This record gives sequence, C-alpha cells and structure tokens, in this order.
Amino acid sequence: MREPDVAEVGEMSVLARRMRGGTRPEEGRLTAAMTAATTRHLWVGWLDPKLMRQCDDAIEADVRNFLSGLAVKEVIPERNGARVGAYVLLSSPIDQQTFKNLQQRLYRGSFKITVDDQQPEDQDKATKPCPRLTGPAKSCRGWNLSGHAKWHMACSFSHAEQYRPTFHAKFSYEDLQAGSAKYDEIETDLLRSAPFPSSDGSERAPRILKVRRIRNETLERLYDERKAYTTQKQGSVEERELWHGTSVEALSDLLTNGLQPPADRKAGERCARSGGKNLCTTLCDRTCQHCVEPHRWHRCHMFGLGVYFADVSRKSHRYVSSKRDPTTGKEIYSLLRCRVCLGRPYLIEGHLLHPDAMHDFVLCDDPSDMLESIADEWMPSGHDAFYVRGLQRSVKSGLGVYNSEYIIFHAWQILPLYRVDYTLS
Repeated sequence: MREPDVAEVGEMSVLARRMRGGTRPEEGRLTAAMTAATTRHLWVGWLDPKLMRQCDDAIEADVRNFLSGLAVKEVIPERNGARVGAYVLLSSPIDQQTFKNLQQRLYRGSFKITVDDQQPEDQDKATKPCPRLTGPAKSCRGWNLSGHAKWHMACSFSHAEQYRPTFHAKFSYEDLQAGSAKYDEIETDLLRSAPFPSSDGSERAPRILKVRRIRNETLERLYDERKAYTTQKQGSVEERELWHGTSVEALSDLLTNGLQPPADRKAGERCARSGGKNLCTTLCDRTCQHCVEPHRWHRCHMFGLGVYFADVSRKSHRYVSSKRDPTTGKEIYSLLRCRVCLGRPYLIEGHLLHPDAMHDFVLCDDPSDMLESIADEWMPSGHDAFYVRGLQRSVKSGLGVYNSEYIIFHAWQILPLYRVDYTLS
C-alpha cells in the first residue's frame, strides 16, 4: 500500500468529518452487548483513524495491544470509509465478566471504543434489525452470508424484508422507440460482438424484439446516495454503462430489490423464492431453511462473490437463461444494461495463482497475494470495484479471462437502466 498524496488526504478528511470514528477513536456500536455464556468472536472499533493509511500488520499490532492479556488467534481489519475497526478471533472463549471488563477498557489509555460480540449465531441479535441495513449505508454485506469461508462476514442481526430499503420499491417499464438515438446505441453495442452461442451450440445473430427503460425510484435514489458517498471518499468516480446476464426468472426480484452481491450458499430447489430459476446462489437471506448448502468454487465467480458486468454483450449473453415464447416457440433472451459506479476500480491484469484463489472474496479487498503479477497499487482509501482486463489469446485457461470483466460488491453501485429482449436467428 502506497502513502496517500495531499489531495487524497484532503478528500478523506471531508469524509472523515461526516463519519463517527473518522477523526478520532470512539464507540462504533452503541448497542454492543453479549448475551451468550461465552464467545471467541469480537468486533472492536473505531480505532485510531490514522491506521487507515497504514498496513494490516499495523492494525493487528494495535488491536493485540488493546487486547493484551488475551490469546488472539486472528485479527481481520475493517476499513470503512475514513475509519478503522477489526474483527477478532480469540484462541479460547471468554465469559461474560471478561467481556464486560473489556468493554470498560480504555483504548490507548484515553478513548472509549466498542467491544462487541461477533459470534455468527447470536440468537439475541437475530431478533433485532441490522444497524447497517437500517443506518445511513442502508446496506449490510453479511445479510446473505453464512460465513463458512469468511466467519467475520456473517451478520447475526435480522434482515427481514421490512428492514430493507427496497421494501416498498416497485419497478416499471417504458418502451424505447426503435430508431431513437439510445435504441440505436444499444443495438449497435449489442451487435458489436455477434454472433452469440445458442442453446444447441451453434452461433447465431441476435435480433432485438424490444428495449425497455427500467424505472425504479428507490434504486435510483440509493444509487445517487452511494455515488455521492463514493465521490466524497475518492474525490471523483468512474461510471460506465455495462452488460449483465442472468436468469430471466429472477429479473422481477432483481429489478425490485437491486442486483445484490451473491450469497455464499446455493439456491435450494424447494425454495419458493430461489428454487427452479437456474441460479447457482440463493436470492434469500441467511435464515432460509431451504438454501443451506455452501456455495463452493465450481469454475464460477473467479474474482469473488460480486456482481459481474462486461463491456462485450456476447460475454454477458453466456450467463442468460432463455424463456420459450408460448406462441412462437422461440427462445427469448434478456440482457440488462446497467449504469455502474466503479468509483476508483482496482486493475487486475494477469493471472490468478490458482483457479479458486479469489472465489471467497465478498468485498473489494486487496487481492495482491492471489495474483501472479501486480498491475496496480492498492490505495489507502481502498477501491470500489475490480476491473479485470481481458488477456485475449494470452490467457491461461481457468486463471484469467479472455474478455474484460467488472466486479461490484455493493448493490447500490448498480442501477439497472434497460432490459433488452432478443432472439437468435
């Protein structure tokens, strides 16, 4: 990680003044508590914000110093905007009295910070609304994670539908007139990488049936808020219109609730919401009784459990499941064209060390240790997306991509704009 320049420090200071814990150490969770008899899992924060510009080893040393007297097995830093916290796994459980004593301990001898119980299956928290979901961010990455690969990412709080910012959201369509400037732009970009592979293995040309503008006022507001936050964090942001392919059976859910980063569990066939839709991961939260089997690497999600986009329509078409028209018998495909806030993307240009090296990434974290070569330096303020540059004919099968990909780990950085329905002929 390189040192920030003067401009970057200025950008971060603007954000820091608006965030609790952004200018000095202080309590991060005002309702922190422990109701279980023991725990090995803790969250501590917010730490000294100057640690944002230091390496993970410095944060780990700081946390171990604060928790002196306890055997610490693992420290996982959390960099959140301009502030720093950490997830901690202890070597052995502590009881409630030890936990209460930790809560009274002063950080660096002067500051009161939060010590919270972070164990994945906290039954007391399961009855309370998630503070991340109901707070300013309106988002919790742990809502659909069980934590089988990343224990610290599983959130024990309730993520019931009524707590989600899209609970009352509705979407509608507006037909785009054929021959209009936007229609022609979309058609030209769709056909640029034709022909597409069809279900019988042949290559066929796409023919547009309809282009519809997607309207969802809730998603538009959430996107604008996230873009404003990212701009404040990074100083400027990069936006692109990109393609996304998915199951046509899931479109209604996605256009209502947004394109959520995938769960770490498979879609259960008996699940009314996620089953039978040709999905490899569930649409449900972590409480679903049908979607319980862990999602393991199977030549998929090569660069983490994020939402994947492409600037080449043919690439996204590969992930579209068609629906047969009952009248004509033809297969109808649907691609989404989305506005994507890439923020400050991190460039990956090269190969993975092994095929599943990044599969379990659930956030846009520093992937340097997973790559054969480093093309970009990790910024102190972090990055907001992965841009994986296509390697064309030099790609090693299973370790890189032929065409470029863009991976997003936050739903509100994505705004579905158009649905493009087409056949192959």
